[in-house]
Amino acid sequence: MKKRALILLMLTALWSIGSWWWYTCKIKGFCIGSNKALNTQAGKNPPSPVATPIKPSATTQIIDSDGDGLSDNEEKALGTNPRKTDTDGDGVPDNQEVGSDPSSALDTDGDGEINALDVDDDNDTLKTLLENAIGTNPLLKDTDNDGADDAVEVGSNTGTPLDTDGDKIINALDPDDDNDGLPSSEEKILGTNPLKEDTDGDGIPDGEEVGNSKGDAKDKAKDSDGDGIIDALDAKVDPDLGPDIPPEPKDLAIKEEATKQETTKQDKSNDDEVTVEPVKSSNNTSIQGSLLYFPFRSAEPKLSKSAKKYFTKVANWLKESADNKVILTGHTDNIGSKSVNRKLGLKRAAIIRKMLIKQGAPKKQIKIRSKGESKPIKSNKTEAGRRKNRRVELSPFGKGVSAK
Repeated sequence: MKKRALILLMLTALWSIGSWWWYTCKIKGFCIGSNKALNTQAGKNPPSPVATPIKPSATTQIIDSDGDGLSDNEEKALGTNPRKTDTDGDGVPDNQEVGSDPSSALDTDGDGEINALDVDDDNDTLKTLLENAIGTNPLLKDTDNDGADDAVEVGSNTGTPLDTDGDKIINALDPDDDNDGLPSSEEKILGTNPLKEDTDGDGIPDGEEVGNSKGDAKDKAKDSDGDGIIDALDAKVDPDLGPDIPPEPKDLAIKEEATKQETTKQDKSNDDEVTVEPVKSSNNTSIQGSLLYFPFRSAEPKLSKSAKKYFTKVANWLKESADNKVILTGHTDNIGSKSVNRKLGLKRAAIIRKMLIKQGAPKKQIKIRSKGESKPIKSNKTEAGRRKNRRVELSPFGKGVSAK
């Protein structure tokens, strides 16, 4: 009995001590070594608790609802849709448009709207979805780097982007939009039309008239007559102001030799003479147009009697009025390269022009151009046909009639 009473007394004592400890230490914080007790004694407020980052355990799961490589939390911070792989619907997943660092998401055009939310990433007015479809770079305003924005080169009908030269490469991807051998970027520097093969309409493509000009070397572009206007912009290259425009010597020699070998005895009587064949003119002038058949063998041909008489008549008609004008269009056969033939056609027209000037014709009223081998009137399979194609057409026109 005494033993049981002793045990109960001991238990009661332990419970009392424990209760006192719990109250004073845990509730009041007066335990020795307690930060609260020490701070209270020092008259200080207890320090604020510091949040310790919780490292995700191996079992912690990062939620990416749309599977685009960006977590839902990252997408919420960026403003993209965590349940949509391509928030702006431009055909590029959000994670690609955000880039490798979500804290510094890509904004290509710097308009304050990140690419993942921007339907036009390069701000060229063409939607990124369209640029991906037609093959232009949605992150570059000028994909082919020719100086014209993609939107300008695509044109107003985005369903059928512009292809000026018809080479199946749209202008926005084509560095030479008119296929004249001169890059569009250079044409903008030189002042020629990048959408027109022959800016000055003289029958010779811009690339041939410019020559070997590169980049911004405008001073290297050809100016055959030295009048300060480059050939590619000069529709009236005047052989009297400077040197003629010679064909390439090597090709010319080959062409001349081939023609000499094919010349028949029947043709030899007129080898060194320009002959004239009048044609009907639709320009209501008192002077007839003509076909001037040009001998190839001589660089300085003579005028036949009929041609000389005709030239005198044309010269007098031109002197009657400053409104009276003629166009001389040079043509060739198809022997040799197209490039040489265009130049040769222009050279022939220039020689005829010089002959008219010698007859007293005002040189300002005579325009020259070349069609090269592109407009044959007879078959080039025979020498007789080729001789007909080696011609200069003289077309008169008066006041109120435009030169075509």
